[in-house]
Amino acid sequence: MDQMKRLMNAGLALALVVGATACVDLDEKLVSSLGADYATSKQGLTDLTNGVYAAVRGYNGGDTYYGMEQMGVDTWTAADQVAAGGAQPWVYLDTYDAQYNSLGAFLNPQWQGAYTIIARANVVLDNGPNTEVGGVLTQAIKDSRMGEARFLRAWAYFQLIQQYGDGKNVGVTVTLHTGSLSTEAVRESEDSVYKVIVDDLTEAIKLLPVTQSEFGRATKGAAQHMLAKVYLTRAYLPWNSANKQADFQKALDLANTVINSGTYSLLPIYADLWCGTHGSTKPADPGRQGFCDVTNNFAENNKEVIWSIQFSYDPVQYTNTATNYLPVVFLSQYDGGAGGWAAGITRVLDDGRPFRRVRPTPFAIHLFNQTRCGGQPCGFGVDVVDTRFDGSYQTVWFANGNTTNPTGTCPKCTSGAAIKGSMLPGSQVGAAPGSDTALVYLTFQVPDSYRQTKAYRIGTPCTTAPGEDCGKDNDAKGMFGYAHYPSLKKFQDNGRTGGYNDTNGGKDRMVFRLGETYLLAAEAAVGLNQPAVAAQNINVLRVRAACDPGPATAAKLCAVSHKSDPAILVSAGQMTIDFIMDEREREMSGELTRWDDVRRPGQAFFLNRVRTWNPYARPNVGDKHYSRPIPQQQIQGVTGPQAYPQNPGW
Repeated sequence: MDQMKRLMNAGLALALVVGATACVDLDEKLVSSLGADYATSKQGLTDLTNGVYAAVRGYNGGDTYYGMEQMGVDTWTAADQVAAGGAQPWVYLDTYDAQYNSLGAFLNPQWQGAYTIIARANVVLDNGPNTEVGGVLTQAIKDSRMGEARFLRAWAYFQLIQQYGDGKNVGVTVTLHTGSLSTEAVRESEDSVYKVIVDDLTEAIKLLPVTQSEFGRATKGAAQHMLAKVYLTRAYLPWNSANKQADFQKALDLANTVINSGTYSLLPIYADLWCGTHGSTKPADPGRQGFCDVTNNFAENNKEVIWSIQFSYDPVQYTNTATNYLPVVFLSQYDGGAGGWAAGITRVLDDGRPFRRVRPTPFAIHLFNQTRCGGQPCGFGVDVVDTRFDGSYQTVWFANGNTTNPTGTCPKCTSGAAIKGSMLPGSQVGAAPGSDTALVYLTFQVPDSYRQTKAYRIGTPCTTAPGEDCGKDNDAKGMFGYAHYPSLKKFQDNGRTGGYNDTNGGKDRMVFRLGETYLLAAEAAVGLNQPAVAAQNINVLRVRAACDPGPATAAKLCAVSHKSDPAILVSAGQMTIDFIMDEREREMSGELTRWDDVRRPGQAFFLNRVRTWNPYARPNVGDKHYSRPIPQQQIQGVTGPQAYPQNPGW
C-alpha cells in the first residue's frame, strides 16, 4: 500500500456544522485526547488535512454516490437488484415516482457527507495560519495543506450546489469557519455559493504544487480542472446571463491550461485506464473484452489522472471507509444460477460479485454503436474503429467448469456442445488458460442459425427504438434485460483480498482525468460558438480511442489501424450540446458524473434528455426533479425565526 493511502487513514474528529454530523472513524485521533494545541502543531496540520481526505473517501463509499449520479438519467437505469436481495426500495431515483420525497434514501447521507468534508476543511483553514513553519513542516508543505483544504472544501460545495441548488439562485448553507454549534441556518444564493467555490479554487491554484510526492493529494492541475468545470456549470444558470460568455471563456482557458501544461497526457490505449492485460494464468483476452485484470500490467498512477480518491485493500482499515464498494454495483448476473442464463460459470473473483444495481439503457448501447464500427453497422468481419465500448464493458465470460447448455428454443438457444473450463486454485479466483467462452454479449443481432453453431450463450441488444426498452426480463428473447447486460468494468477489481464475495475493493476512483478536460474544453467552445475548436478537442479523444492492432497491449479488434480513419473524426457542423453530451457517455460511461452532466445545461435540457431516452423515468419526471429535495432531517433540525426553505415542488 502506498504512503498516501496510509496517510489518509489518519485524521481528527472535527467540529460539527448544522445539518452535518461528522462520524468519528475508529482509528482517528480525538481532539479531546490530544489537546487544542494539536490543531496548530506541525504534524497536526497534516493530520487535519488527511482527515478531510478520509471524509472525501467515505463520501464516495456505499450506495449513495452511484444512486445520486447514475440513476434517473438518460444513459443509465435501474437493474433488477437496486438493493440487496432483489428489493427495489430506491428505484424511485430512477422512476421519479411518488415515493421520491425529502425522506428519500441517500439524500441525507450525501448532504451530511459533504458538510463533514466542509467542517474538516474549515478546521484546517482556521488553524493553518497560526501553525509555525519549521522541522517537518516546510513553507511549501504548509501552502500545499492550505491549498488542499481549499480544493476539497470547494469540491464539497460544488457537489452540493449541483444537486440541491434550485437553478433560480437559491443555493445551500455556507459555513466557512469553525465555531460553536448552532441549529440556525439559512440558504445562501447560488451566486454566493459559486463565489465561495471560485474563491477557494483560485486560492488553491496559487498554493498547490504542480505535482505531489504522495499520489492522491490535490495539485494545481486538479484545481484548474475543477474551476473550469465550475465556470462551465455557472455559465448556463439563468441568473448569470450577464456573465455567460465570460464564464464559458474562463472554462475554455482553464481547460487549455491543463491540456497544455505538459503535466498530463492521454494514455495511448483507452482500456489501460481501467485494466491491465490478462496475465499468463488467465484466459487469453486479445480483444480486451473480458474481465478487468488489475493484478497484471495495471497502473493507477498514470499521466492521465489529474485527481483520484485513494482506497485500500487493508482489512484493518475497513472501519475507516478505506475500501471501495463501487466494483460490485455495475455488474450484471453472469453465473448459471440466475435462471440458467449461461452454463459453465460460477461466481469468481475475476468476474466480480454482481450486485446489479444499475444498467446501461438501450440508448447508451445505441450511442456506442454509432461509433464503434466507424458509422457502419457492426457485424462479423467488420473492424471495430472506436475501442471505448470494449474498453469500458465486459462482454465475454470464460467457463470455469465443464458443462453444456440445453439446445433450447431460439433465440435462447445454443449448439448444446460441451463447454470445457477449469478453475484457478484459491477461493474461486477464476477461469484458467484455455477455458472455453461461456457467455458473450454482442452489440448487433445474429440469426438463430448462428446461435445454433455456438456452445456458449449469446445476448444481443433490444430491437426497439433507442428510447424504449424491449422489457426487463428478456432471457427468452436472447436480449439484454434488467439482470443480464454488458457489465461496466471500470471499477471491476480482482485485487480484492477477501475472496469472490468480498465487497471491499481497493481500486482508486478516478475523479478528474485529462480525457474529461478535453470534453470540458469542447463544451465551453460550443457555448462560445466556436464549433471548430470543439471538434478539434473531440478529435483528440477520437484518435486516442481509434483501434490500432499494432502495439502488443492494444485491443485486437481490428485488422488495420484506424488512427487516421476519417470515420472516427468529427466535424464542426456536428458540434452541439447534445452531441457533446453523447460523446461524454462514450468517453466517460459510468464515471459518476452523469446526473450533474445532463442537469448542467438547464432544466429544459435535463427533462428532454431524461424523457426522451429513459422509458422508466419518462412518465413521472417533472420540473421539480431538476433539483434534489432538501433532506427532511435538515429541515427539521433547523430552528429560529425562519424555516429552512425546501426546493420548489417538494
